Amino acid sequence: MAGIIAALLLCLPSSARADWIAGVFLGQQWTRPGTVTLALPDRQTTLDVDGVTYRGESFASPQYYGARIMWVPDARPWLGVEVEFIHAKVYAQTNRVAHIRGTLRGAAVDASIPLSSIVQRLAMSHGLNFLLANVALRRGFGPVDGRGAPRLVAAVRAGAGPTMPHAESTIDDLSREQFESGGLGAQATAGLEMVVWRGVGVLAEYKFTWATPVIDVAGGEATIPSRSHHLIGGVSYRF
Repeated sequence: MAGIIAALLLCLPSSARADWIAGVFLGQQWTRPGTVTLALPDRQTTLDVDGVTYRGESFASPQYYGARIMWVPDARPWLGVEVEFIHAKVYAQTNRVAHIRGTLRGAAVDASIPLSSIVQRLAMSHGLNFLLANVALRRGFGPVDGRGAPRLVAAVRAGAGPTMPHAESTIDDLSREQFESGGLGAQATAGLEMVVWRGVGVLAEYKFTWATPVIDVAGGEATIPSRSHHLIGGVSYRF
């Protein structure tokens, strides 16, 4: 979806009057607790793991970051169409107790146990990467710049597109890591953008993202619902 919109934007006639706005940002991410599903047929294990908590480590390497480019037609300055990439991160806190239900190594189980007794690592540290096609609704306020565009803009946006996680897992002491397709993800956001000098601006924004990537692990797969809050800040350039 994002690639299609990007191609359409590039095909627009150069004579069409419009603003292009590029932005880059850093931020902090918090992922809500959820239920991870493990399906490991080689080990006769099918489990729902309830109450898995996560840490984000947004400012640890590899850094949380994002970038986007928006097209705003002069005839509709309240509308923006954009492509956005977000390098988000998810680390399951395997040192905590979790409740498991299902079949573990061929035996029925319904108990609370240290998650690390089964899952030693479950993370997407090189990214639960989102590539999103967004539509933004924009409202300008206050003084204008040299081209008559408002210096302060409030914006809400929604978008969807593929996720590309880099998954790292160790289950029953068997490790695996790889990039793979994680299915669709989506976001909704609200924020402010302010031009401060010659098209250069700053931005601040709240995001909520959701995705349910199914990742390959040793002997099977894991489904990891990711519902995350983000606070971001960055710089933009209108050209």
